[in-house]
Amino acid sequence: METHIRTVRFNPNPLNLFLGNERKKGLRIGYMEAALDGFYLNSMDTGVHPQKLSRLLSEDFHCTDTESTTGLFQFLINEGDRVSYQIMLPYLLSTSNICEFEEIIHKRFFGVERFVQQGKNLYKFVKYTEVRRDPIIWINDLERGIIGWDMGLLVGLVRAALSCGYITKEEAWEYIGQASALCAENLRTPEEIDKSYLLGRAMKSGRIEDWDRSLTCYSLLDKYRK
Repeated sequence: METHIRTVRFNPNPLNLFLGNERKKGLRIGYMEAALDGFYLNSMDTGVHPQKLSRLLSEDFHCTDTESTTGLFQFLINEGDRVSYQIMLPYLLSTSNICEFEEIIHKRFFGVERFVQQGKNLYKFVKYTEVRRDPIIWINDLERGIIGWDMGLLVGLVRAALSCGYITKEEAWEYIGQASALCAENLRTPEEIDKSYLLGRAMKSGRIEDWDRSLTCYSLLDKYRK
């Protein structure tokens, strides 16, 4: 679901003020995903028509019912993109040359072109942020991994699935609670969560315009990290 990132949306419903701290923390994990999809940031309600959400789930994630949707949720909770990320991380940290990195990945993972491409995307994105210096991706950020990406995506999809009637509100909060618990194992601050999300999303595309959209979103959320 494409949207121009100029601002971020908050649900004006005053009942949102009465969400408990744990639920607010859970929703905060999904702020990057929500902003990029044009969702409200601070509520279970997305502010997007269910028909558009249904199209998002079916076209981008092949989720058309409860079974396919919850199957994707379990994949994100148990594995996601962070498994392949952890495999390639040592090679990313061991070289400062893209050709050498690509050669190492090809030798180590011969024939796995999708995996190789994700590694190249990630490598080039990190170098791109070094030129921009906004944000600065430190080695510690790389070592923390991309759990923020997997769980940020999960929170966004859970909210969409609830609006489409694929899961109940109780189930939605349970999934968000699991996302919060998994993030808390490695990520301590909203900044760490958002950088983790950036790294995971960057693996999926090698296009600078896609990186710029994510980085713009990251910058817009800066004041909400305080």
